[in-house]
Amino acid sequence: MEEGPSTYADRKAMFEARKAAVEDEMKQLEKTLDMLKFKCWYYEKAMEDGNEDGIHAMLPDNLPPEIQPIYDNSYDR
Repeated sequence: MEEGPSTYADRKAMFEARKAAVEDEMKQLEKTLDMLKFKCWYYEKAMEDGNEDGIHAMLPDNLPPEIQPIYDNSYDR
């Protein structure tokens, strides 16, 4: 049985709640993806340098400009 307009508000609220949940999930996935991107960069750099000393000297606030926001997002800075 179709309820029609009397249920629009409830249905809209249901979709808004689900949308908010998906947006929260996406934020967490973006954070996880940034962590993976950072770790890939980290180990690529460590292999180039032969050690992790240079990376450690850059942490936490002196990373290359393209890496710093990725690091910051992945570590909730």
